[in-house]
Order: sequence, then C-alpha cells, then structure tokens
Amino acid sequence: MDSRRRRSSASSFDDAFIESYLSKTYIPLSNLPTPPPTSHSNSSTHKQPSFLTSGEIHNPKFLGPAIHLTNLVPSSTSLKSPSVPLVHALLTRANLPLETLALAVCILDSLNSRFALTWRQGCPLVPLARQHIDSIQPEIIVLSAVILAVKFLDDMRNFTGEFAREWGRNLWSCVQINFTQRCILENLGYRLMPLCEQSIISEALEDMNRAAMQASPESSSNKDWAADMCSKSFGGDIGRKMSDGQAVLGLGEQMTPAETPMLENVPRTKDLSVETKLAFKSGRNGMDAQQFQLPERLSVQEPFPTFVDPMLERMGNGLG
Repeated sequence: MDSRRRRSSASSFDDAFIESYLSKTYIPLSNLPTPPPTSHSNSSTHKQPSFLTSGEIHNPKFLGPAIHLTNLVPSSTSLKSPSVPLVHALLTRANLPLETLALAVCILDSLNSRFALTWRQGCPLVPLARQHIDSIQPEIIVLSAVILAVKFLDDMRNFTGEFAREWGRNLWSCVQINFTQRCILENLGYRLMPLCEQSIISEALEDMNRAAMQASPESSSNKDWAADMCSKSFGGDIGRKMSDGQAVLGLGEQMTPAETPMLENVPRTKDLSVETKLAFKSGRNGMDAQQFQLPERLSVQEPFPTFVDPMLERMGNGLG
C-alpha cells in the first residue's frame, strides 16, 4: 500500500512539473505561412459587435474563467472564433460565484462531437435575411452553459428573456438561447448532477485559475525561462575556461593536458617500447617545439619486448 501511495505521489509530482514546464515554455507557432482567404472572412476581421459597451470595466476576477470557457467552445460549431473579451464582459455582468462558473466549465467540457452538428443544423436563424449558422456568435454556447449552471443551482432565477437582455445585450434571441440550452442538455443526457461532484468542481476551479495565471502580466517575465534552463543545463558557461592548468603540445602537435601522468606512476609500463617511453618523457619535459625523432633500431641495445603469458611460462618450466 505504501509503495502504491509513493508511486501515486511521484506521478502527481511529475504531472505538476510537466504542466508547469509547458505553461512556461509552450509558444504557439508564429512563422507558419498565412493561408489564402476563403469565402468566409476570418473572425479576426469581423468588427466586434455592439455587445461590448464602450467604457465598460471588466472584472479581472473573471478573466481566467472567460479564457477557459472560451477555449471549451467546440471549434466545429462555427467558423467564427469565440471572443474572450465578449465572454469576459458577459461574466462581468452576470457576476456569479466561481463555483457556478466551474459547473458551466464542466458542462462544456462534457460535450461530445455530436453537439456541434446538432446545434448547427437546428439553431434558429435571426434575422431571416442572414440565413447562415455562422452568422450567430458562438459565445451563445458559453452563455447557455452559464445559464444552465445558474438554473441548476438556483431554480428561482430570472427567465431567459432577462438573461438575454441583461447578460447578452440582446445579441441572441430567446429562441436561440433556449435551443442551445436544450441541445446541451440532450448531448449530456440531461445528467448534470454527476458534474457537481466536489473533485470535478475543484479541478475546474484550478483550470480557471491556471488560465488566469497564464494571462497575467507576471507570466511574461517567464518567457525566457526555457532558454535560461537550457543554457544552464547545456553549456551556459561555455565561454568559461575549462581548466586552470596550461595545455601543451605533445606528439603530433595535439592538445594534451598539462598534467601528463608520470611514466613510473602508470601501472604495467615496464613492457613499453623505448619509442613510447621517449614520447612520454618528451611531453613531460616540454619538448613541444622539437620534432620527435625515432631512434635507430640498431643503436638500441635493449631487445624489443615480447609478451609471454605467465600461464604458458609456468607450463614450460614444469615441462622442463
């Protein structure tokens, strides 16, 4: 049991380290080629709707929930990308507890792939002159999830018309909001109670808090965190002198350490040839400027050493 607990704690530590590393080092690709324009203009080129009131102050407490809820809107629901400022304004007007927004996070996070197709095929279009589903701002999905969370936790709240007027600034009709709510409930099988489990709500609160931390100005100071780590781990002090000793040129003018081991301190060197011994001595004595000359074999009185296996030598002595 203890080993299982230790493995679990080690795994949670690794997950936390990986999340911290990725949150500080992950940078979206920015050098990709720009795709050609399509028949549908990009959402970034759309002018922001009148939903955003000029001079309206957004509560910074809801920035993290707004980012997280915006990211949870299925990308296949609309060609338009949800707007974080729009969702932020919506949450500021609603001024709901974070636990309620956490339930809305759980609702959106539980949607499967069938939701987008059902919503695109059935959501009513208003006004009739704009008969295309992509004319509807996709933030209605966030608004509907928040309304469902509010109604589930407090059934005495306002009607859909009041939500659409006070929170949505009449950007969406009551019919559209009601349909989106029904579409979400059908996709979840009308099962909201399992999403209210304390562990799930706590995890959603942590996700919203993490999103707020990543969007805070303090996080910009960590953008070079990965580069600093890599420079420290892989030779940040690469220009520093590697050794306090001096390097000398040895045989073949190759760089060798100044502290060349002494010949008599090296084990098993008695069988070395004279040429090798002279090479070591010349390196130690600093004879780096002179070209090494091999001695004549005839002038050397010492015979060339041959290695004899001690086992064979003992066997020969025994036979003799």
